[in-house]
Amino acid sequence: MPASNCLTRMVVDDDQELEVAQLQSVMHRIQDALCHVPVTQREYIANALLNLAVARMLKEEGASHTAGILARLGSVVSEGREAPPPEQAIELTRLNS
Repeated sequence: MPASNCLTRMVVDDDQELEVAQLQSVMHRIQDALCHVPVTQREYIANALLNLAVARMLKEEGASHTAGILARLGSVVSEGREAPPPEQAIELTRLNS
């Protein structure tokens, strides 16, 4: 069973709505905080957040699992798949999804 702080834990059944709601809450808090970043630094926000996320994934998941998740994310982006509705998440933790 994954640790409670695992970045890629699966969300299924009744817990999914709670997990997504918590993720949305965090995303709103980040957006609110970022509006206070000086205009001269805003162009760096996306890269900085991506670097932080990848570094955290490497620490929590290890290189092999992180590489798989990022490869699946790359596939989703390159294939032009539509993003799911806000109440759902893009599934990146399953193979062949």
